[in-house]
Amino acid sequence: MDFSEIDFSKWTKAHWSLFSSLAVGFFMWGVIASIAPLFYPCVHQVWFLIVPIIAQLAGDLLISRLSDIKLGRKGTFFLTMGLYGSGALIIFGVSQAVLSKVISTSSPFFLPLVVLGIILSYLGIEGEVPTALSYAGETMPLSLRETMLVFLPNFDNIGAAVAAAVSFLTYYLSSSYIVELRTLGILAVVMVGFAVFMRYLTPESVRWLVKAGKKSVAEMEVRKYFSPSKPVKERKEVKEVPLSFRYAFLSIIGVSQYLTYGLMAYVIADYYFSGITVDEIILVANLGASVAGIIASFLIKYARTRKFAVFSFLGGTVTMIPILLLIARILPFTLSLFYALLLFNMAFSELGWATRTIFEPLLMPIKSRAFYVGLVRVAPMLAYAGSIYLTAGFSSTQFTLYNLALWGLGLGGSLAWYYKGYDTNLVPIEETAGDVSIKQ
Repeated sequence: MDFSEIDFSKWTKAHWSLFSSLAVGFFMWGVIASIAPLFYPCVHQVWFLIVPIIAQLAGDLLISRLSDIKLGRKGTFFLTMGLYGSGALIIFGVSQAVLSKVISTSSPFFLPLVVLGIILSYLGIEGEVPTALSYAGETMPLSLRETMLVFLPNFDNIGAAVAAAVSFLTYYLSSSYIVELRTLGILAVVMVGFAVFMRYLTPESVRWLVKAGKKSVAEMEVRKYFSPSKPVKERKEVKEVPLSFRYAFLSIIGVSQYLTYGLMAYVIADYYFSGITVDEIILVANLGASVAGIIASFLIKYARTRKFAVFSFLGGTVTMIPILLLIARILPFTLSLFYALLLFNMAFSELGWATRTIFEPLLMPIKSRAFYVGLVRVAPMLAYAGSIYLTAGFSSTQFTLYNLALWGLGLGGSLAWYYKGYDTNLVPIEETAGDVSIKQ
């Protein structure tokens, strides 16, 4: 089947519904991913940060596989919404029960119920991410594809920043982590309702339908949702790079970006700070990432993806050095200076995240695209879980030095791809993923 009608389509109502659907999903990810770190000071046990990562890992692998072989892109979203919607309701319900004095925080049911809510939420939202990236890569117009693959996932940072701002305000007014937890639960439940409405209006991925042998349905979807426009000039000078090398590259930059973001945006706050400062650090980190994501979504139209990758990880490495000097007290430490440096470093972390969200769906073959994107995330998640446990015994200087080394790892991976890989700008996804036979 010729996919040019999708690649060169005008921006239609279908694109608006897909945009809104994916945006709210990534926003939910930011909110839900912030719950455990924001509530950590009330628990103060390392396992509370590690358990959700195991749920994320399960969602990444199991739900993405279902998306590829059975449910499709659109169908998967209703499964994931059910999971994180249930989790959000549990989190809201248990926090409301504590505030209504139905149970207390010392009850043997309190913490297990909170953890259950977080596990279900993380299982759903993380299972949605590989599907969402695949969906966007397969459906967005070619001229806007990289822009959308940067702009849409940035709603994760926006969601996390909003969650941190809401937590900051509620803790400032109430000095209560339970009130904070309830407010985040309410926010999550409201966003689920909006997501359900938008996703009923979203078309299925035509490329997935063809892969699933539903060509007649795919042709109906094209006629119904897409409108041809003037084609842009495609690029096809793509090297032949083995899938194993593509996977290794994505895993390396994934470990670098996932850990440097998670450790500096969340864990450093939980381990070395307390009180409302925890909310402030998470807010500043995600604010920096959010602003950078908006800028990057426009910048990527004018930058080759390989150079963009090197710039992202080089910038993160360089901006980590003054943070290390500050934490080690080689420079006089002030919280305001730390916030300023953290904001810039997290801006480059967002550029690293943008690099991942572009390359992950575009380098993976359609036969198992969502699953492969989920599989790429196995190494970062396992490394992150291990790092949370490992760094619990680090001094703040050792913690920051560890982050600098992780940035260096990502820089090495991006340089390897610069010399051995290829750019994806304006290249059809069948070419970037080595699926030329599918296109033919």
